[in-house]
Amino acid sequence: MIVMDLEWNRSYDKKKLDEILQIGAVRVAEPGGVILSTFSVFIKPRVHKRFDPGARKLPDLQSAIHCDTKFADAWAAFTDWCGDERSFAFWGPDDFGVIKQNCAYWGVDPIEPERVYNFQRAFAHALGMPMATLALWRVADYLNIPDVFDFHNALYDAMYTALIGAYLRREDLDFDPPKKSKRPRRRHAAPVKTVAVKTAAPVKDAPVKTADAKKPVRRRRRRRKKPPAEAPAETE
Repeated sequence: MIVMDLEWNRSYDKKKLDEILQIGAVRVAEPGGVILSTFSVFIKPRVHKRFDPGARKLPDLQSAIHCDTKFADAWAAFTDWCGDERSFAFWGPDDFGVIKQNCAYWGVDPIEPERVYNFQRAFAHALGMPMATLALWRVADYLNIPDVFDFHNALYDAMYTALIGAYLRREDLDFDPPKKSKRPRRRHAAPVKTVAVKTAAPVKDAPVKTADAKKPVRRRRRRRKKPPAEAPAETE
């Protein structure tokens, strides 16, 4: 069995390619077995002009930048190292798809595996969480695997993945979660066409006087009439 890992620069532009920067792998006789041999190769980035945030954090990014190895040469060396082995294991579901993508982009033949194992899914099943996505470093810490090498180096991640294989049962490796059924699309009824009908303008009703509608009565102040002026008394 070949347990392998990849580091790549995710596509962010019009060139739809997650460009592989490193291939790392170890050979074991069985899951969790002794590591028999190792493989590692860095690949010079040639497609994208910039690196995505994840690629910029790779501890060995400079090793890929300063090497001269092309993907076709690195892939040829890897397939020679694999020999007749056609059983592969990865941590997660993405790596094998990225391999096919890069092989198609550079015009080389991919390896046709007989079996591909997803150790991440298998370990989640062993914990009773079949749909969980677990980080490799968290699982290594959970199992008390010594943190000897840096994570996010393809070779070292492949070694950690191989060691985790010792904790997997055959039923965990063979676990295949049921696929989610697609919900049928709802068929919407055809919109009903409405015809505008012209009607006569509504006749405004005459206002109806009601008690509530009466305006408040303003009380007028009554002016008091001044008494008539008395006639002046006649004087003799």
